[in-house]
Amino acid sequence: MILGNFDCIAGRDVCGWAWCPERPLEAQKVTVLLDGMVVCYGLANQHRPDLQAAGISQGNHAFYLRLPEALMDGREGMLSIIAGAGNHPLGGTPVHVTLPNSRFRPVPPPRTAPPLTLAICAIVRDEGPYLLEWIAHHRLLGVEHFVLFNNGSTDGTTQLLSALARVGVVDHVPWPDIPHVAAQRPAYIAGLARLSGRCRWVAFIDADEFLNPVDGGDVPSILADYDEAAGLVVPWRIFGSNGHQRHDDDLVMCRFTCRAAADHPLNRSVKTIVQARLVAEPDIHAPSITNGSLIDEHGRVAGSQGHPSHHAVPDAHRLVLNHYFTKSREEWRRKRNRGQATEPMDSGARLRPDEHFMSHDINDVEDLSLVARADQVRDEMARLRDIMSS
Repeated sequence: MILGNFDCIAGRDVCGWAWCPERPLEAQKVTVLLDGMVVCYGLANQHRPDLQAAGISQGNHAFYLRLPEALMDGREGMLSIIAGAGNHPLGGTPVHVTLPNSRFRPVPPPRTAPPLTLAICAIVRDEGPYLLEWIAHHRLLGVEHFVLFNNGSTDGTTQLLSALARVGVVDHVPWPDIPHVAAQRPAYIAGLARLSGRCRWVAFIDADEFLNPVDGGDVPSILADYDEAAGLVVPWRIFGSNGHQRHDDDLVMCRFTCRAAADHPLNRSVKTIVQARLVAEPDIHAPSITNGSLIDEHGRVAGSQGHPSHHAVPDAHRLVLNHYFTKSREEWRRKRNRGQATEPMDSGARLRPDEHFMSHDINDVEDLSLVARADQVRDEMARLRDIMSS
């Protein structure tokens, strides 16, 4: 018997899972058919935390099977998925589908320009030592407002956000955990509701991610060149620990200056700056949109490589996202213990495994691109403290 399900088509990827309880560690072969013709096949051998939390062995039974580029033209058809030696049909299929269209579709400008050009929506938990730097840095890059959801912080984050809210820098939204519900996606939905009609572009990023205009300048000036796109996907640049064992009080951008190479597989993930009016539903990496296309800085449509959330841009030279995933070993332990907002508090997958530190602690390339901004960031932090204390 094969258990499993077709979940969705995301970009070129057909997504789902397949598992045989009698052979729980075996990766099942999965075949995808469109109108009875085999279009792709592979193994259900990818890890998903929700499968692990549901007791589906160790969670390594998801599949993301890539459709041929030639099919990505918006055509309709009947999708079937079979798994295992007995060609067992998976749940949710056969089903009528409309395949995505990977051709760029421009969108018209908004009828009325919103009062704000760019805002950030994020969820935070115990980010007190880093938040003022992160906010100051992004204000200098042209971010005009922040909607920050406070997910049960106990380290001074609440006091800082309350003070910043009093002077109008942020919207501070308490966001406690709800049993069996992951906090991040609902927060993004609520954040979009707050920002819809209020700003044109929204960046959905985390507090350990710093937008980085590689050649200097500000983010709104870059976005102005992509105003016919629904959104701009911004590629990660994963930074390691620089060998640091302990937390110190210097700026994050100064302490961690070594990262994985631009073409490293970890840097395939993206986050999105999207036109708020075109979001159908926010998501962690790439939202679903009502019209138009998400593109990278070279105009390539997100999803043309596979899943829209995984879109390699090794040749990015305008805007990247410095992701300080590990920081020092001491800071990693704190990060691990507070858990992931992408998983419910009562989920077995809430805590990151320590192997994530080892897999992300890559320090192959020295990158000082944000260090040049450090003095300006310190000055802006001092200005924000003055504003809060006045």
